[in-house]
Amino acid sequence: MRKLTYVWLSLVMGLISCSTTNVTVESGLYDDFDLTDYNSYAFLDVEVEEAHNASFELSVNYLKDEINKQMEARGLSEDKTNPQLKINLGIAVEEKEQTRETNLTTDPFMYMGQRNYTWQSQEIVVNKYREGTLTVHFVDAQSNKAAWVGLVSKIIPTKQEKKQAAIKAAVQEVFEAIDNKN
Repeated sequence: MRKLTYVWLSLVMGLISCSTTNVTVESGLYDDFDLTDYNSYAFLDVEVEEAHNASFELSVNYLKDEINKQMEARGLSEDKTNPQLKINLGIAVEEKEQTRETNLTTDPFMYMGQRNYTWQSQEIVVNKYREGTLTVHFVDAQSNKAAWVGLVSKIIPTKQEKKQAAIKAAVQEVFEAIDNKN
């Protein structure tokens, strides 16, 4: 029975991972946005509220590199002096906890006390993780208004190599959403 549960769970997780994009874009608001209307772009400065963290700066630089690759693949070049399109990156990291609720079948009594003793269900922490949210604003330099805004959230891996793979996947999802006019 337990094996069947694991097979079912892995099947559901597989289907979820193959589902549509994780990028959130306000429906209908940016349908007229087209990257081919622009020739150049530049990044706006990323401001950090907390003390500078070397790992964070490394991740931001890798993020910018991945965006550069995607922009160059679409025919845009970086121009820091007079860009037609400005890119603003909003990055938020949140500490989260994965919990589960205890139940009588999997977490039985461990203490046989007095007659008025009652067993109660409770939430227990199973895992702690960090979730990162990237908001990408493409701002038209001439009008200084948002031309496209998208948001993607992912769990941040602890190892640097896996962080880079997660960043690359997130950037690819953002540009797929732009290409598909989501």
